[in-house]
Amino acid sequence: MEAFLKEIIKDKQFELFIDTNIFPKNIILKAAYQFLDRGYFFFKQDESWNIILQFTAREDNNENPKNIIADFSQELLATYLRDNLEKENKEIREKIVGAAIANSLDSNNFVEIDTDKKWDNQEQNQIDFDKDIDEILKEIENDPELKIDEEEIERILKEIEEETESELEEKPTITVDPEAVKKAKEQFKKN
Repeated sequence: MEAFLKEIIKDKQFELFIDTNIFPKNIILKAAYQFLDRGYFFFKQDESWNIILQFTAREDNNENPKNIIADFSQELLATYLRDNLEKENKEIREKIVGAAIANSLDSNNFVEIDTDKKWDNQEQNQIDFDKDIDEILKEIENDPELKIDEEEIERILKEIEEETESELEEKPTITVDPEAVKKAKEQFKKN
């Protein structure tokens, strides 16, 4: 069997040569990040743009360098495969996140978010928005104890309509951009 892994091991240090045609720089760095608790990394590119990775184990780390190399090799492959999977499923994930964000904010029925108020008697303060105006009118008309003429009903309805319109004008408008995740990722890549 031909040995193709170029490694140099000296005490608690080792050096690996990683082919960037197989593993891009960002994958190597992501894999190395998982080993920061085990030691220190230094990187350099050689003349053929391959990565030379130097690792020095922490003082409190007494692991065999061969074991760290084996674990790093597994992490390198896992990171590479996860990255490919993320790229393949990127569009689907963005659609799911966009739909989740859009559906979580029902802007048509959005009334108020008030995290400072504590409602002592919330039931009394709530209005049953599910009732239709026709149902309310029927209740009023069928109540034998209530003696209200048609003009009074019209006046009450007009008051309710005016109050509702003024309240709607004061409420915030929420706009959800399903492309926001994509834009944020693009901005992050630029920086």
